[in-house]
Order: sequence, then structure tokens, then C-alpha cells
Amino acid sequence: MPVLENATGTAAEVDPTMKAARITLRPLECLTWLPVAARSGGLTGVAANAALFSFRNLAGNPVIVRRVGIGFICTTGFTAAQELAWGLKVARAFTASDSSGTAVALAGNNCKARTSLGTLTSNDCRISAAAALTAGTKTLDTNDLGVVGAYAAATTPGNLLPTSLNNLLSHDAGDYPLVLAQNEGFNIMNLVAMGAAGVGTLYVNFEVAEAANY
Repeated sequence: MPVLENATGTAAEVDPTMKAARITLRPLECLTWLPVAARSGGLTGVAANAALFSFRNLAGNPVIVRRVGIGFICTTGFTAAQELAWGLKVARAFTASDSSGTAVALAGNNCKARTSLGTLTSNDCRISAAAALTAGTKTLDTNDLGVVGAYAAATTPGNLLPTSLNNLLSHDAGDYPLVLAQNEGFNIMNLVAMGAAGVGTLYVNFEVAEAANY
């Protein structure tokens, strides 16, 4: 039977009680790894099925998306009570980036998990300022990868959806992540039209890695 060894010649160890191989989980082989957070401006009057956040991979290398989470605070109450909802959609054939809003700078060392890692090669990332993003050229999946919702009482501001790291997408070790090829990306969509007078702030957390291949 062959013996497994590491680079220094140490053979694989087997636990004497459970008879199981001892292993150490490590991050995937990647060029760079970034946990990123962004905050919108004061959103008001956003239509249903409009994009509030956009990420597009412009590079030839795959970008692996490990988690996406959001939160929402209502700073000015809506005239009437209403449901609020947000969804995560994959954007394919993404040949022209979404525009307007506020760009999220991911150049240099911004958000890198380790300074010695490379810089995310080429991307467009942005979040709404006050209105929905202007749609670029893309094909959105019909269904959402994840959906979260909240209830807004009439004329009542408050923390409607506590901020999460992964309430729209979560990748655990051994799961298949969302892998974005060149000119693919994702949008966070506003699924229910925002009613009169209401103003709110969207918080976005996501984590991506760029790899030479996957």
C-alpha cells in the first residue's frame, strides 16, 4: 500500500482510537481572497425587480463566491405598512456593466485577506446611492439563489433586517460554491416596490476568491 507523505517526508497519521486519517482543512488554492462590505445611500422609491448591488467578473480567471449577506434599516417609515424583500440573482452574458450608484473599489490591498495575495484582476462592483442601479447588458437567471424579507410597519423606522454575513448565499467546506466565469456576475435585487415616503439603507457583505482555475 502506498504511503502518503507531505513535502518534508512526514507520513500521513491515523488516529489510534477512531482509525481515521488526520487531516487539516485549508483554504482553496487561490490567487486572492477578499471579504468585502458595502453600504448604500438612502434608498427611496425603488421599483420591484431593480438591482441594488452588482458584481461583474471582467477577468479570464474564475471568481469563486463563498457567501453573500445583507441587512436593511428603515430610516424614514413608509406611509403604509408593506412587505420588503431582496433576492440574489446570477447575471450571465454580462457584457456591459451596471452603472450609476457608488463604485466599490477592490484595487490594491482593499479588502485582501492577506497583503501578499494578488489583487483581484478585473471587476466592476457597485451599490445603489439613492435609486436603483442602471442595468447593463446581462441575462439574469429567472430564479433567485436566495431570498430574504422583512415587514415594515406604517410610518415606523427601525432595523427591519439585521445584517448578516450569508443570508443570501453560504458556502461550507465541501459544498460547490458559485463560480463566475469571465463576464458573469450577480445582482442583489429589490423584489417588492418601495412605497411612498420610506427611506432605507442596505448593507451588503460578501466574500470572493479568484483562482487560476477551478
